[in-house]
Amino acid sequence: MTQWLNWLDDLGADPRSLHSLERESAELLPYATLTNARRRGDSILRIVGAVYEWQDAPLVFLVDAAEVQSANDVHKLRRLLAMRGDAPYLGVVSPGRLEIYAIALDTKTPAQARVATEESTAAGRAFFPTLANRRPKAMQSKRGWISNVVLNLLTESIDKLIALEIGHGDAISLVGRALFARFLADRDLLPEAFSMPQVAASLFDTPHSARATCQWLDDTFNGDLLPLSAALFQTLSPPAYGVLGNIMRKAQGRQLFLGWAERWDQLDFAHIPVGVLSQAYELYLRSHEPTKQRKEGGFYTPRPIADLLVRASFRALERNGSSATARILDPAAGAGIFLLSAFRELVAARWRADGKRPDTQRLREILYDQIAGFDVNEEALRFSALALYLISIELDPEPQPVDKLRFDDLRGNVLHLLVGPDDQPGAKLGSLGPLVSDEHQGRYDMVVGNPPWATGTKLRDWSLVLQAVTRIASERQEAEIAPLLPNEALDLPFVWRAMEWAKPGGQIAFALHARLLFQQGDGMADARRAIFQALDVTSVINGVELRQTKVWPEITAPFCLLLATNQRPAVGAGFRLITPRLESDLNAAGVMRIDAQSAEIVATQHMIETPELLKALFRGSKADVGLLERLRAKGLPTLESFWLEAIGVSSRGRLAGAGRGYQTLKPSSRTRKNGDGLPGADAGYLHGLPDVTIASLDDVVIDSAQLDPFQHARVHDPRDPRLFAAPITVVHKVPSAEHGRIRVAVSYRPVAYNENFYGYCAGEMPDAEPFSRYLALVLGSKFALWLTLMTSGEFGFEREVVEKAALDRIPLPDFREFKASRLSDIDELFEGLRQTSVTWDVVDRWVADLYGLGPTDLQTIADTLAYNLPFAENKAAAQTRPDADAVGFFCARLRDELAPWTKRLNTEIRVSPVRNSGSSPWLGIQLGTNASTVDAIDDADWQGLLSVADASAASELLVEDPGGSLIIGRLAQSRYWSKTQARLLAQHIVWSHLNVLKGPARG
Repeated sequence: MTQWLNWLDDLGADPRSLHSLERESAELLPYATLTNARRRGDSILRIVGAVYEWQDAPLVFLVDAAEVQSANDVHKLRRLLAMRGDAPYLGVVSPGRLEIYAIALDTKTPAQARVATEESTAAGRAFFPTLANRRPKAMQSKRGWISNVVLNLLTESIDKLIALEIGHGDAISLVGRALFARFLADRDLLPEAFSMPQVAASLFDTPHSARATCQWLDDTFNGDLLPLSAALFQTLSPPAYGVLGNIMRKAQGRQLFLGWAERWDQLDFAHIPVGVLSQAYELYLRSHEPTKQRKEGGFYTPRPIADLLVRASFRALERNGSSATARILDPAAGAGIFLLSAFRELVAARWRADGKRPDTQRLREILYDQIAGFDVNEEALRFSALALYLISIELDPEPQPVDKLRFDDLRGNVLHLLVGPDDQPGAKLGSLGPLVSDEHQGRYDMVVGNPPWATGTKLRDWSLVLQAVTRIASERQEAEIAPLLPNEALDLPFVWRAMEWAKPGGQIAFALHARLLFQQGDGMADARRAIFQALDVTSVINGVELRQTKVWPEITAPFCLLLATNQRPAVGAGFRLITPRLESDLNAAGVMRIDAQSAEIVATQHMIETPELLKALFRGSKADVGLLERLRAKGLPTLESFWLEAIGVSSRGRLAGAGRGYQTLKPSSRTRKNGDGLPGADAGYLHGLPDVTIASLDDVVIDSAQLDPFQHARVHDPRDPRLFAAPITVVHKVPSAEHGRIRVAVSYRPVAYNENFYGYCAGEMPDAEPFSRYLALVLGSKFALWLTLMTSGEFGFEREVVEKAALDRIPLPDFREFKASRLSDIDELFEGLRQTSVTWDVVDRWVADLYGLGPTDLQTIADTLAYNLPFAENKAAAQTRPDADAVGFFCARLRDELAPWTKRLNTEIRVSPVRNSGSSPWLGIQLGTNASTVDAIDDADWQGLLSVADASAASELLVEDPGGSLIIGRLAQSRYWSKTQARLLAQHIVWSHLNVLKGPARG
């Protein structure tokens, strides 16, 4: 270990992240295939001597250059390490030199795969931070990443069998069994009769050999493998046996490393972790049984997400001393991703507790007594059983002789299929229904998983779910609580049921749809409030910004990770809100930054009282929250409350003359009982009206003469004709990325507009035209866009549209109370916009004055919109490296914010940038007073500090040096270097580093 540290210290390696593989330990269980290879000594992987981690995940596998005989060794190492599907890099180390190669399944030579590191090496201790943050050549692609390779081969083989008229279920089972046998063969774990290479390769070539192989598998694994139809082997054709035989073929010797193609013979399952198989199987189900997956609401879970939730929960168990004996439940187990991670952590905890590595008997005890999984999918549970068998073998220090492989049946003890007869109440509810026996109540130290996220599934007997949740919620709150499950969302009742399954004080950790955090309508705010009042949430990781990235590929839904202790929160309790930001280089490699040090600490009661708090902290900052609270304190009426009082309601109880536009006829348009016998509704009341387009909103007054007339004979649903009267303020519901505003215009003539627009027709209200202009000025301002970004349950969360409810909630100074001067301003500004003699920037300042906002508030709004709008341009701007001018502005603003304090303390503040390498992912400044000894920080010391910060994935570092100055490092991303960020940093310095502003004590 000392040798590795000596070699890598000058490159910024953090000793806590460097792990030698030379001696086995509990911490190295994720690398069991590597430590096994070193112990056996029969693979090139024996020379892999260490691993460097970042955020508890492997970044670089390290080998001693003295043990690398040729470029061919590097080629072999790249190929075999790529089969693990974890670390992106291989490092070849010698004194004063480190060569980095990208790991992938590809045809590249070592020279082509080598990562250019000259600039980073010149930067010295910035090397490892740069590698971790920039991830050169580490982008994951569907080709060359092991889980996708296995998925593609799995799919191809199953599809070929189906094309040969083999049933879908049998095709999955046959391929799964052959894959299991191949796993055992590559790890030399087949019985002697099957173990010779030529025999192992032919185990599925004929009816006789295939039947014998499957019989041995059934005898050894209690028939708990994937089921087969009776007499199946007699019906299989020679081409079918050819498909299965291909799975068993492995290229021998050097042939394994010649070229690369997605073929079974190019893989070596001695080095492919079990989790890869489970992930590939879940991906297959998602791709090939989409209807079933959608109905059951299941999504596969990436291994890093599962590992993160399990590890975080185990750390909590370690603090109370229960990790080694913990019982773990995944109530939506699928193919076992979470169970595999939990099993590995349990084995490590037992190793630490006993002081020795668990043997076969101890591993069986952990499997049978401490792991449990529920599911409604028979095939998924069988694959989960297979995966648990495999990981028990993988982690066994002595898996041979083969007779030791025999396992007890996992069904009914470890894995539970929760499906009943059709006539049984709750037969289709799975974990949420009555099929879960009372023995599971209060049994588990941890309940973890990724429950289904589907909504509106119309599950039969849903009333039983409501009853169970009502009972749990009422017991938790010691009062009768109504059901709180909006839209029949499946993930929320899992959270409630977990409160029963977990022991008091146990851990609950789930991957959930992020609507729990941000959705405001449909009763979700009440559902959120109820859960956070009943459960002591300790951390929330908000993954919304990372949807549609490689962090969680294959899904587009926004996600969050919830970690909690199974107890009611105490008075004054709070939780950490961690929001990993979009970082293209990191995310493209499947990685997210979990910056716990910069997490927002949210008081649970504050969140309950302020439904939009989490959204404001996600899309803004504490400065935005403060601005929102000052606006609320003004007690202004909302647009909705003003409208109800000044204009009234329609016969259907909605705002009169305000709503969404018409919808064209759809396949789902219904035929009304008392209608004309045709689908939809007659659209005669709209005929002849000019039909609004997006382009017609380029001017603040709609030129109806330039619009085509409405021509549809029928519409989906009838709308109140008052929605299309004049004067009317028309709002496009999709904010313009180009203009950074909500597009709005006024029409003085009746117009038609479709469902992409909202209309506010003031009707016969006194001064209806001036009011319409006033509303257009407010809704078109930066202030309105900012406010909807902070409070909308859709915009900036799951969709890029502003829902009308968010506009209706905007606080609006009462137009009826305006004096003549204010009314005159409205007309002049509106007419100026129309004549282009006034810009929208002028309107922004007028609106700010209307709300009593100052220049600092406008700066907060501008910075938030610049870097946090959900548009591609803003996402890119947030990640750009700030130039010298931006850093200079930041320093100046920080100095100005601190000046009142230093004046009071009779000191003078100095703020200056730290000289830094252009390749470093960090930038820094140094702050001190006229009494401080502010010497330029040594470059080596600066890089040393940053390597420590980077090891914890921090985005900010503050260190007081002995001379009395404060050294501040921040990621070199523009979002961290705005003027608003400078103001927030100044507040933090005053609260936590006031002694720096006082200067060194004089003695």
